[in-house]
Amino acid sequence: MFEFLLKIHPTILIILVGVIISVIMVFVYKWMTDQTLMKRLKEEIKELQGEMKSLRDNPSKMAEVNKRAMETNMKYMMNSMKPTLVTFIPIILIFGWLNGHIAFDPLIVGQEFSVELEFYEGISGSVIPITPEGLVLINGESYAIKDGIVQLVYRPDVAGSYTLDYMLKSDAGEEIKSWSTDIIVTESVDDRQYVKTPTAVKDKILKKITVSLDKFKPFGSVSIFGWQPGWIALYIIVSLVCSIGLRKLLKVY
Repeated sequence: MFEFLLKIHPTILIILVGVIISVIMVFVYKWMTDQTLMKRLKEEIKELQGEMKSLRDNPSKMAEVNKRAMETNMKYMMNSMKPTLVTFIPIILIFGWLNGHIAFDPLIVGQEFSVELEFYEGISGSVIPITPEGLVLINGESYAIKDGIVQLVYRPDVAGSYTLDYMLKSDAGEEIKSWSTDIIVTESVDDRQYVKTPTAVKDKILKKITVSLDKFKPFGSVSIFGWQPGWIALYIIVSLVCSIGLRKLLKVY
């Protein structure tokens, strides 16, 4: 439905979505609340907070003022609850769509990627992969489970959708069970298509299958104490700046 949006660079798309959602939320909030009442409540809260600071040496009176401040704050929150609930579900749906198209960079033709199978403790044997045409398996045809992990490396030569199949054989060569996972390979990073990872497996042998998709980093290699901000961080920054600025401009309380 919104595939045409994927033609926009993901960073610009996130900024646009952040701005649009912020504008909608501010106007919905303004229309669905009594701004005269909200202004009065906000001013009252500010006055009570100032009064509390001046009563630090009088705990009993400070407690009384604090009680009034909490009651006023509760009234403010209750009045702002309705517009919050109205906008909550659409925002969740938009976030889900973005997470399915923006959170990771896609697999690209010619770029190697890995698939990791994580088994439960005590599981032994070897994994036999079935490689579809269009993919090249780089490092072997049979993989023994080591420390509960099997990792395979592929190189895609042709763009398209693929199903990767894996069979577990015991040390004696007996077939135990098979699993599969789907992937999408694109021509370039601008084709925002991928299958979410990891794939949870509901059995007592294999925990999950994880494809090595790289997380989309709108800030590039920027790191804050080892943390690299992702698309959600960019969205939060944009929406906060836009929302605060618009509220001040329109005098929304």
